[in-house]
Formats: sequence, structure tokens, C-alpha cells
Amino acid sequence: MYDVISLAGALLAVVFVLLLAYCFSRALGKTWIHSSRGNTIQIAGQLQIGADRHLLLVRLADRNFLIGSSPAGVQLLAEIEGELPEDTQTAERSVDRTFADLLRTYASSRRTKKEKDHE
Repeated sequence: MYDVISLAGALLAVVFVLLLAYCFSRALGKTWIHSSRGNTIQIAGQLQIGADRHLLLVRLADRNFLIGSSPAGVQLLAEIEGELPEDTQTAERSVDRTFADLLRTYASSRRTKKEKDHE
């Protein structure tokens, strides 16, 4: 009889610890989400280029970076000079635009700017 009671007590203790872990993780998750909203880091776009491989266009304050992410790690590929097109600078951008569209828009605006500078 004593074994059944101790087993039930241990089972209740495990369930209690799991419930506490769940509650704390939910509370911490909400806190971290609220604290990260005011950051100056924005992901202007992303493109999956393979299994677990992504290109990210990141805006940090007034600078823009092209970052590669893979299972091997995260690497800075390039710092992009100049301003991004207006529609990439806000968090409320259209979901219909893909990273490839943003990259094409940026590349064409850079080409136009270089052509004007050469004239």
C-alpha cells in the first residue's frame, strides 16, 4: 500500500513540475515578445534557398545587411549600401512580395542610380 501512495505522490509531483514549466514558459514568451517590439532590427525579407538555408535582408537602424543562415551558422554576406525601397522599410509590408522581388527591386534601383552617375 505504501508503494502505491509513494508512486502516486511522485506522479503528482512530476505533473506539477510540468505544469509549472508550461506556465512559466508561456509567461516568459509573452514578456520576450513584448520587449522585442521596439527594437531597431527588422527583417525586410527572407528567401529559402535550400533545406535549412536562408538569405535574410536585415535592416538595423539605418544600415542594411544581407545575411546567410544555414545549419553551419549565420554569416554576414554583404552590407547593402543606400536606402532600400520604401515598401521594405516598414514592418507592415505586403505578404505578396517575396524576397526575390525585393532583391530585384533593389538591384534595378541600384542599376538606375549607377547609370545616372556615369552620365
